[in-house]
Amino acid sequence: MTAAGALAGLDRAAVDRVRGRLLGVGYRITGTWADAEDAADEALARLVGLEVGSAPDNPEAWLTTVTTRLCLDRLRRRRREDYVGAWFPEPVDTALLPAELAEQRDDLRIAVLLAYEQLGPDERAAFVLREAYALPYAEIAEALDAAVPTVRQWVSRARHRLDTDLRPPERAPEAVISRLVEAVLAGDLQQTIDVLTADARVVSDSDGKVNAARRDIVGARKCAYFLIKAAELSDGMIAPVEVNGEFALAVVSRGVVRVAQLGVADGRVTRVYFHSNPAKLTRLALPEGFEPSA
Repeated sequence: MTAAGALAGLDRAAVDRVRGRLLGVGYRITGTWADAEDAADEALARLVGLEVGSAPDNPEAWLTTVTTRLCLDRLRRRRREDYVGAWFPEPVDTALLPAELAEQRDDLRIAVLLAYEQLGPDERAAFVLREAYALPYAEIAEALDAAVPTVRQWVSRARHRLDTDLRPPERAPEAVISRLVEAVLAGDLQQTIDVLTADARVVSDSDGKVNAARRDIVGARKCAYFLIKAAELSDGMIAPVEVNGEFALAVVSRGVVRVAQLGVADGRVTRVYFHSNPAKLTRLALPEGFEPSA
């Protein structure tokens, strides 16, 4: 059977499942949904285009390998120095995420993907394939064209770093979110400070396309003042949204749409991520009237 025939033999649900898996691999490796889609679709197209007799024994493993390599190419070509200010992974509507088990999807949070950005490309890919998909080391080694001991080292090193210096903030519990929102909307500076860690940071990703802080705002008092001021300028244009499996807030301030997410440490907010780059807000289900301008 040809590769095209093998793919055609799958029902729509099975093809969607395979593509969803490839999107999950690609998004974890690149942090960009468009790159993940391009890589997944190119891998599927390459499978269909294989000559008769050259179909892989395991099409899904083959597709995973091709998608991984395509994503690594994109990751290595990425030029962060051309980006203005902080760079965040692209936020996406929770409904777009692959239909995976809940324990698999925790690493699709922005805070985790942002931590992945500090890993080397091969290290990141090896960790994703092992931790998110439990692939055998031999299969990962083939996908990355590396020796098995090297892959084991990459995974071990990535796991250690993500447990220590790169440890991402935790998911924000509903109670903490409510406390912060209530304090900010009430304009209560001290109560807002009390919800934040002493070293809290507000970080904005805008690429200079809209008015946003280009440097991190650091410290509980400065962050609290900033958040209260942003709420005052919103004129009530604040609404809840689902982003990467987490609660977030869409805010319109001075005509600029921002999506805020929280990271927590020891029961208090330690990070507020503001997604402000309009080019990165196109895959979110924003409420009516919150659409970012081009």
